[in-house]
Amino acid sequence: MSRTAHTAPYACKAARSAGRRARHVPVEVCPPRRGFVHPASPADIVRVLTFFGPAATYGLRRIELRQRPGAGLPGFGSPVAELRAPGLVRVFEQPAPPWVLAGVLTPASRERLERAGALIAAGPDVTRVEWPDRTLHDFVLFDGLMHEIGHHAIQHAANKPRPVMRTADHERRADLYAAYTRAAWTAATA
Repeated sequence: MSRTAHTAPYACKAARSAGRRARHVPVEVCPPRRGFVHPASPADIVRVLTFFGPAATYGLRRIELRQRPGAGLPGFGSPVAELRAPGLVRVFEQPAPPWVLAGVLTPASRERLERAGALIAAGPDVTRVEWPDRTLHDFVLFDGLMHEIGHHAIQHAANKPRPVMRTADHERRADLYAAYTRAAWTAATA
């Protein structure tokens, strides 16, 4: 018995779609404001998407490097990236390192940044976050872009045309997707 488009696994649908037409996901850039940077360039994004192939790009229509919503220098907890359905991922500018944040990071935020390679020095009123080498670049690519592509894959595989409410399970699966892609990229490029 053959599978229809509705019952075929996500990876099979992605490969079949890629076979019909080679498609490059466009990356649009809005210049960052003064004091902010786009740590990952459009070429970096294309390289990562090409590496992961159709399973990562299936259903994506566009990726935008955008200015962060809101004004001023936000503390951590502001979005790194967001999924705007259907198929649009926005990756936001980040404050130029080092980050000097008011207050103390939550344990979850601290763990997330340290896992990405950040060096954190916390005082009673201020937290300083250093990003050595390419750690901020990788943080944006994997904890931002690929995390949101994980949400996209979950939503796209479920045939949901509009954004769905993110549950703890969705976040956990998107985090696992980002961790998997980071590990695969690191192993292949080391």
